[in-house]
This record gives sequence, C-alpha cells and structure tokens, in this order.
Amino acid sequence: MSKIGFLKDQIIESRNFVNRLISEIPEDLWYTIPDNTDANFAWQIGHLMMSQNFHAITSITGRNKKVYELIPVAEFVEIFNGMGSLHRSVEKDLIPTSMLKEQFDTIHTICLDNLSKLSDDILSEEIPFKHPIAVTRYEALSWSFKHEMWHSAEMEAIKKNLNHPVKWI
Repeated sequence: MSKIGFLKDQIIESRNFVNRLISEIPEDLWYTIPDNTDANFAWQIGHLMMSQNFHAITSITGRNKKVYELIPVAEFVEIFNGMGSLHRSVEKDLIPTSMLKEQFDTIHTICLDNLSKLSDDILSEEIPFKHPIAVTRYEALSWSFKHEMWHSAEMEAIKKNLNHPVKWI
C-alpha cells in the first residue's frame, strides 16, 4: 500500500468513528453544553470540518474552490478554530444541524477526492506556509486523522454527559 493510501485509510477510519458518535446522539442535543465540559457537539463537528479543510486539503493542495463555495470559511474559522481559546461551543441553532452535517460530510468527500489524485511524491514536500503542527504534507495528513480521534474522545465525553453512554458495536 502506498503512504498516501495508508493516510487516506486512516482519515476514513477516524471519520467512521466520529460518524458513529454523531449517529448516537440526537441532533436536538448538538447545541447543549453538558456540565463538566466546555464544548458542544455542534462546535466539535464544525471544528473537525475546518480542521480537515486546513490540514488535509489546504495544506496539501492549496485552497479548494468548492470548499469556499460551500461554506463561509473566514467566518467559520472565527467560530470553530479554538486555537488558544476557551470558547469551544456555539450558540443554539447558529447553523441548522442538518446543514452542519452536510457541510461536514462534503468537506470529507472533497478531502478524499483530492487524496485519490495524489501520489506519495507530494508527501515529502514542505507546506508552503507556516503550519502549527507540520512541516511536510505527510505530517499534516498524519495530524489530520490523529486530531480527529483526539476530538472523538471529547465528543464521547460530551455524549456520556448528555446521558448517552458509550456503545461499542
């Protein structure tokens, strides 16, 4: 298997895990911030969407026109970035949950489509701008799925605190 194939598989696997979590909590609870947490599901989903766009699309192939047609990137970066901020929630119904989920899924599809067109040669190239975690494109893609799994743990805690316990299929 190629390195890009391995990274793509990891991105798919981490998203499948997150999608399982999403399927286990009703959408009417996405904007609820449970006790002992500082985030809600809606923020987590928006954050992962913007993160995947940055780490696995923009850092790899540059700004993607489809992404910018789909979502207001500059506005969403302000809402969902979270870097250095304790504000990790969004106001109820800021974005309808169905729209947020659709955008989340579409960014993922764009990411996988981009990766399908690449070869391992691109992975050793340096990212042409300052990246907070990575120097090379390989490092950015690797961070993308690791970051998603990190947030899946936070989503699991939110879910549990909303009385939706862990379900291991």
